[in-house]
Parts: sequence; structure tokens; C-alpha cells
Amino acid sequence: MVATNLCIKLYQEWESIDYPDINIRYTALIKLTNTICEQCQHYAKRTAHKLLENKYFSDLNRTRSFNVSKKLCILVNDIEYIKRKLLSFLPNLLNFSTIIDKMNENYDSTGFQQIKVTLERLITTAEYKMNDVIKLIFKRVTTLFFISLKDKISKYYEDEKCKKVDSMKDVHQYIDQEILYKFYEGLESVQYFLIACAIRIKTLQCLTELLLLHESPDFYERILQSFDRLTAYFEHVCREESDIPGPSCEEITTFRHILQQFTLSTEQLQLIYFQEITQTYSLYECLTNNGIIVFRTAYEIVNELITIYVHNLPKMDVFGASDPYVVLELLPSTLYPKEDRTNTIKQTLNPEYNQLFQWHRLPLNIVHTSGAVLRLSVWDEDIIKEDDFIGECFIPLTSIESLKNRVSIRDIPVSEVHLRTQDKNTQPRVYELIRNRAKFDQEAARFIKQRFYATTIALRSLLCFIPCDIGFDFHSTAYDEANVGDNEEIN
Repeated sequence: MVATNLCIKLYQEWESIDYPDINIRYTALIKLTNTICEQCQHYAKRTAHKLLENKYFSDLNRTRSFNVSKKLCILVNDIEYIKRKLLSFLPNLLNFSTIIDKMNENYDSTGFQQIKVTLERLITTAEYKMNDVIKLIFKRVTTLFFISLKDKISKYYEDEKCKKVDSMKDVHQYIDQEILYKFYEGLESVQYFLIACAIRIKTLQCLTELLLLHESPDFYERILQSFDRLTAYFEHVCREESDIPGPSCEEITTFRHILQQFTLSTEQLQLIYFQEITQTYSLYECLTNNGIIVFRTAYEIVNELITIYVHNLPKMDVFGASDPYVVLELLPSTLYPKEDRTNTIKQTLNPEYNQLFQWHRLPLNIVHTSGAVLRLSVWDEDIIKEDDFIGECFIPLTSIESLKNRVSIRDIPVSEVHLRTQDKNTQPRVYELIRNRAKFDQEAARFIKQRFYATTIALRSLLCFIPCDIGFDFHSTAYDEANVGDNEEIN
């Protein structure tokens, strides 16, 4: 309270002394303003030094909880008083305008106006210094609060794993009774509002940082329910006025989105994954020339059933002769668990397949499911070692044309797509969510294994060629006859 009392005393003396000469009053105005601003800056510097020495806070190693002391609240209120009640009103309290106007009038000059601007800048600088101290206090408060909250949040997550009733109770009581209530009792409303918002952000950061990543969707569903109740609580305590909603918080939206994704089934996460990789080609890296695949796809409704055809598979070009074949599968596999493959064509870089594939009794809603894809993966058959992965492409089912207005599959335009291999370092974020489930979810494990093969085996195949000088000819043709002959195979 030293700085506050000194400033008040100086102001009282200013009011009690009668300055009959405007020049004397002008000189006193400048000296008094300088003195007050210097004292405020000195006070701010000294307080900041004490904060760095931790003189206003309890030892967390001893208490394990952050203690909101009266001394801390008095300090914040003192700074707030100086900033808002004294510095902000100083030009009015000392009659800046009246004195400066009188000097301009007496000396027939406007030069004194610059003096007024200089004095106002001194006041602004002092206000900035006081604001910096407030920020330093709040930073220290929220840091210590965060440290003290970590053990409680960790215990909360463990309790949720055990499905304990009202597992958020201890966390909520600590924030409400031990922290925010004491600040509410000890601080001015403006500063309480600011510290409440800061506590909210730190709570969300703690929840995010300590969130367990390898749990089942129902665990995150319970977390989401508790989080919504906590959000409603902060919405109430962060209000400046009872009838004004609290400020929006980006951290709330972000964390809630994370929880919502964690609550999704593995199938739903896969749909998001395939939707992202089919929309963003930058996620793919063509490590080498993986070739081109040419095909036709369509569906038709027969007695409320869907049939998907794939034709002209594939025409591709890779390093060296190979024994290629194509695997066709609808993904996620839980939608329609069936996998087909073409015949293997020996010793060729430009295989031409004339096979027709059908998925019988495929529900119409699957064809219209956003994120559902037809995956075409090309492999090099090897009798001695594991087959080499050459490349893949994904066809969104929503992009496949209906045969409703077509005579046959031959009327569907040919699609020509580059085969690609995916860089394991540029996977969509949802990939990590699925991988976290692989230990207890068979579908997640199957998906991760497939994507692992699509990255590591392709890289291994490429490395086999690195020591050699290679020459190759890229050639690509499409096999397209007017009618399907006797050699057409229906799988």
C-alpha cells in the first residue's frame, strides 16, 4: 500500500496548496506528475522482483495445493487502484487541460500543448508498467494452479477408468472452493473476472495434456459429459455481469472436438480418414513411378440391391518386370467385409485385366456414405518372399456413377488414376486416434496393419533398386473392347 498512500498524499497536498501564480502551478504540475509516475514505475519494478522471488505464494512442494492468500489479493487490488483510480484520472485530478490552456493564453503560444502530450505519455507508460505486473502475477498464479491441478486431474482420469460415480467432484470442489471463491472474496470484480478466465484456460490445458489416449470410446463419452458440466460452470463464473454470458473460449471448442472424435467408433474414424486422404492429395508422396491404373466403376439398383462393377484393371508401369495383381476391397471393411483380387499376370509392366467384379446385396446407404471408398491396391506376386506393394488408389463410393441411365458398364467413362504410396509421416491426425485403439480393437489393429504395409513395404521395395543404374520405358495403354468376351470372369 506504500505507493497508493504516497500518491494519495501527494494529491491531497496539491489540493490543499493555493498556487496564485499560474507559472508556479504549471511547474508544480509537471513535477508532481513526474513524481507520481516514477513512484508507480518503481513500485511496479519492486513488486515484480518480489514475485520472481516467490514472496507472495506458498510452497507447493509442502502444501500440494495452491493457496490464495489475502496478501496476494491485497497486492492485486492495490495495483488495480493505482492504475484505474489514480493514473487513469490523473489528468482530471490535476486539471491538465485548465492549466495548459491558461499557459497558452498567457504566452499566446500553443507549444504548451506538447507538454500536455508528454505528461499523458508518462502516465500511459506507468499504466503499462502496472499492467505488466498484473500479467506477471496472473501468470505466476495460473502456473502454480496448473502444477497443483495435475495430480487431481490424473486421479480424475483414473477414477473415470474405474467408472467411479461423480469422479469430477474433487476437481470441481478444488477449483470452486479453494481457488475461485477465495479470489471472488478478495479481488475487485474486474480482476476476478480476468483471473477466472485464466483459471479456465489452465484447467483446459491440464485436461488436454493429461488426457489418456488408449481408452475405449465409452471412457471418452463419460469424460465428455463431465467436461460439459465443467464448461457450464466456467460459463457462469466467467461472467462480468449476471445477465451477460461469459467470453467464448477457443480451448473449450478445441478440447470438445478432440473428445468428440475419441468417442467415435473405429468405423467412423476410418470414414474420416478416407475422406481426408481422398480430398487432399498432398498427403501422398509418389516415391517413384508407381504406374497408372485404368478402370470403370458403376452401381445399379436391382430389387433394392446395389451392384458395383470394376473393369479394365489395371494398366501400370513400374521399375523392372513384375507379376502384378490387384486387390479390391470396400473400406472401412466393417461396411462390407469382402475382398476380391484379379488374376496375376506374369512378367509384365503393362498388365491388362478383363475381369468384372460384383458386390452383391450392397446396401444403398453404403454407396452414399461419405468417406466410404473402394481401395485398389497393386501388388507384385513373389513366391519366395512376401509380395511387394506397388501402389494404391481410393475411389470414394459417392463418386461412383449409377447405371440407371446407362445400357451397360461399357457406357461408363474410363477412369485413369496414378497409383500412389503414402508417406507415413504425413498421415491425417485421425490416424493416431485409430492407432491408439489397436491394442484392444481388432478392427483398428487391422486398419493400422494395412496402412503400415502401404508405407513400409513400398519403401522397402524402392530401396531394393537404389544401388543399381536403372533404365526404363514408361508405357501405358487401356484395354477397352466393345463387348466382354468369353474370357471375362465374374467374381
